[in-house]
Amino acid sequence: MGLSGKLTNLITLEEARTLDAIAKWKSFSLAAKDLRKGHSAVVYSLRSIERKTGLTLFDRTGYRTKLTPTGIRLLHSCRLLLERERELSCLCAELATGWEPEVRIVFEGIVPFSPVTQVLKNFIKHKITTQFHVHAAFLSGVEDIFTQFNADMMISVLHPQKLALQGVQLSPVRAFLVAHKHHPLVASSQTHSLSEMRKHTFITVRGSDSRLNLSTQVLDQDAAFHLNDFHSKKLAIISGMGYGWLPKYLIKSELRSGLLKLVQWEKPSQHDFRPHLYYRSDSSLGRAGRTFVEQLIKLSS
Repeated sequence: MGLSGKLTNLITLEEARTLDAIAKWKSFSLAAKDLRKGHSAVVYSLRSIERKTGLTLFDRTGYRTKLTPTGIRLLHSCRLLLERERELSCLCAELATGWEPEVRIVFEGIVPFSPVTQVLKNFIKHKITTQFHVHAAFLSGVEDIFTQFNADMMISVLHPQKLALQGVQLSPVRAFLVAHKHHPLVASSQTHSLSEMRKHTFITVRGSDSRLNLSTQVLDQDAAFHLNDFHSKKLAIISGMGYGWLPKYLIKSELRSGLLKLVQWEKPSQHDFRPHLYYRSDSSLGRAGRTFVEQLIKLSS
């Protein structure tokens, strides 16, 4: 019998939830708040796991609550246990009411949200009682949040690295490398060299990822200015702070009016992001989850 099989004899679901919450929030007090328990109850639960397993799960030498390598392995099996419990609960609820109680989705921030909104409006229109929880994230953070919150599906522009998921391609998202019309990189019609590009501030949303194959990967990332979302990035670029990639749907009017212009340089100033809708499997999704997937794919076809 493997480790996950033995866990059912050693660790209760409540203890698995405690370990998951501590790992998620990296704080005993925040984990206690999330679980709606007292701080002492969370500490007792963790000590109970360590006593029963004979393992040291957390490194207590530093300021932050940090899992040991052993704790990371145990956390993975605890999350598998919690996932099976969630699937069973959803199945029972679906069998009783026809719909699972909730669906959790993680959403890549560069992808337009309007198709998701349209699908969710259909659920409201038909008075379907399933609660939808949507978490916004960026790049590799999408998969991290998907794992942390044991979500049902995610929309990502990156292929999952840690999980084996089913994927369906959605409509591509075209982006342009732009700057304000008075920015030195677009004030003239000349094509700029890489060295000229490096003299100006490159604005990103929480960095980048080599898997995107963006033409700007050759730029020095130390000179980049990192923001938290694309709306903030758009405002920063319009203010003249620097240049960067923005999705076409977000800047149609600014491109049309000439407020923003494409940066002309020796590499492409256009890129197509190819988002996919990823989910665990058809069997793990309830009726609402399957309906969401079907309607979103239909809108993207």
